[in-house]
Amino acid sequence: MTVRILCLPPAGGGAHLYRHWPRRLPRHIGVVAVELPGHGSRVAEPPLHSTAELLTSGLRDEVETLLDRPLVVFGHSMGAVLGFDLCRALRRSAGWRPPGLVVAGSDAPDTLVHKDYASRMTDEGITRFLRTMGGTPEAILCNEDYLAMLRPVIRADLTVLAGRVPVAEPALGCPVRVYLGREDSSVTLDRVFGWAVEGGGDFAIRTFPGTHFFVQESEDLVLDRLQQDVREWLRAVGGDLPDPPLAVLESSAPSLM
Repeated sequence: MTVRILCLPPAGGGAHLYRHWPRRLPRHIGVVAVELPGHGSRVAEPPLHSTAELLTSGLRDEVETLLDRPLVVFGHSMGAVLGFDLCRALRRSAGWRPPGLVVAGSDAPDTLVHKDYASRMTDEGITRFLRTMGGTPEAILCNEDYLAMLRPVIRADLTVLAGRVPVAEPALGCPVRVYLGREDSSVTLDRVFGWAVEGGGDFAIRTFPGTHFFVQESEDLVLDRLQQDVREWLRAVGGDLPDPPLAVLESSAPSLM
């Protein structure tokens, strides 16, 4: 059985963060990386300012075309929240639920109301935010020209998170795995466990060396664990991944435009 992984990026990030995955995953796992407006190759487009905008911008309809085979959703930080809301939207529109949801570096969505986003949206606040999260070289944090380009994107992404209004819906009814960096101070365990309620199924927390950007810092470990989780989920629905071939071919990694 073949499977796809839909990858959603963290605040300020783009599809390029998943550029190595097709080479490092077996050819039976397809990687589809989402490129949001205003990010990466779509930097000329205005960024979105709410999850509602995202879901009505065509992303949900494009993802529906991928449901001809199992589709695991992987979201990092802001991408975890967007991925969760996307799963809810696809359940409403297509009666679909994922075989598994992976949320990396994110508290449960309904706990976001407790976070102070306003103080992060000033120019200085955005610089502090980037420094606290880690993963951004100091040379970039000291480059005013680069920061001037990055700030509107970060500000828009933080606006998405700050403006999200919790809506009570039934649990997704799917397994959820929370991936965390052991040195990530932006996530708290008491707020992470809310993901178990949102999933309503099998739940586990996996930890990895690294900061908030452990997905890139410990990429090989993350991908090894992800393959194991995907195989487990496929077996639960009567499928499985083929045994790894002697020579792994590179799989494609399209970006949803």
